[in-house]
Amino acid sequence: MERMPESQVLLDIAAEDDEFAQAMDRAFRKVSRQINVPGFRKGHAPRFIIEQMYGREVFLNEAQQDLMDKLYREALQQEELVPVGSPDVELVELEPLNFKVTVSVYPEINPGNYQDVRVEPKDASIEPNAVDDVLDRIQKMQSPWVDPAEERNPREGDQVTIDLAVKEGDEEFEKPVEDAVFILGESNLFEQLRTEIEKLKVGETVTTDVTFDADDEEISERVRGKTLTYTITLKGLKERDLLPIDDELAQTVNETSLDELKKEIRNDLHSTKTNEARTDVVNEIISKIAEGATIELPAPMIDDVVTEDYNNFRMRLAQQGQSLEEYQRLVDKDETEMKEEIRPGSERRLRNSLLLREIANREGVEISDSDLDAEIETLVTASPDAERARELYREGGYFRRMLQNDLFDRRLTDRLIEIATEGRGAVINGWTPESAEAESEDESAGEADETEPKSSAGKKKSTKAKKAAENEEAPEATAENEETEEPGAEE
Repeated sequence: MERMPESQVLLDIAAEDDEFAQAMDRAFRKVSRQINVPGFRKGHAPRFIIEQMYGREVFLNEAQQDLMDKLYREALQQEELVPVGSPDVELVELEPLNFKVTVSVYPEINPGNYQDVRVEPKDASIEPNAVDDVLDRIQKMQSPWVDPAEERNPREGDQVTIDLAVKEGDEEFEKPVEDAVFILGESNLFEQLRTEIEKLKVGETVTTDVTFDADDEEISERVRGKTLTYTITLKGLKERDLLPIDDELAQTVNETSLDELKKEIRNDLHSTKTNEARTDVVNEIISKIAEGATIELPAPMIDDVVTEDYNNFRMRLAQQGQSLEEYQRLVDKDETEMKEEIRPGSERRLRNSLLLREIANREGVEISDSDLDAEIETLVTASPDAERARELYREGGYFRRMLQNDLFDRRLTDRLIEIATEGRGAVINGWTPESAEAESEDESAGEADETEPKSSAGKKKSTKAKKAAENEEAPEATAENEETEEPGAEE
């Protein structure tokens, strides 16, 4: 065996004389039962007669196939190799049999000095004005759109309805869009288009040329280096009639008081930031470990992951009501170009996945059946129908496997955090259900001057409040354009 780059090996395999003789005997018995020789029943013709009639090659070819498969499997077992992809076979000599096999194999993984990696915990405390920012977004989400009291030009925060046509020279660049809805300052309109819209009154039309920088990576490749002519007609203009932030607004959002809504928002913000901080720390640890690790990924393994990611992207598009073919026309890329684009990310995730699996083996991280059963009991205890819930996690079932993977990931990342932070943990000032419940009880006991209230553990979450708390951008007024790229929108 000779190891080669990119986790390939070259196996030089030769059959011993007695092995080859036995293979020829087996080939004779098999072939003799398949051919007709005048004067003999099938399978009873002497070997030398068959050789005279059909040539020795009729046995050699059969013996070759039989022996090559057998010796190849023995070689893999002897050298403790796991093949990845199809082997490339070169026949050196037919009699006695000698052949060479080049095959990609599961890579050798050296995680380096991963136990020496160190990172600092991250602070998960939230800013004092974070709750107010969310309340402002909720206020915008709930406030109705109304016509302005008098005719005027659009301005920041207004909702505009426009018709939009785009040409490159005299040719249509995009199919014209009618009744597209944008919010100035919140929707992703090109700045030049927004400026032109702000000059219009309802019913007016403007035409403007936009030249796109050929080196601007923040815009779609399809428009880079082009000059496009946009024709915009302003068809509608509305402004928000902002509702007051009070108990009535809170009732609309989650049938609760304003004070309770603030507690829930703070709790959601703190929980989300804690989870994000932990994820950031884990990613930092993995990135640093990967820098010192050595893994030569075989090309077939990378190809398989790229294909899997490509198909997953196709399914996500389908869930959004868009076909992959439509997307490819939009970005002007074929399958080969798209796969090349996603290849670096796919390769990085594969590399990290194999690296973490190796570290888990070295650290003895595993999930036993008893661990899994204990976690299942914890989950089903709160269920009104525990037996039915247990059935979901039946032996060999999908949900049981998912839970096992989740437990494995948590235990492994906990161990990485323990090593890299020297036991300090990933997060300081982090959120926990216990602390939230304790603070809620303190508040109910009369601590009205609490500056960072939190909702009690187990409290029903407000869908609208939680969505606003997790959304860094101001919400759109309509969902019409959220899943499609408008020709006037930045990528």
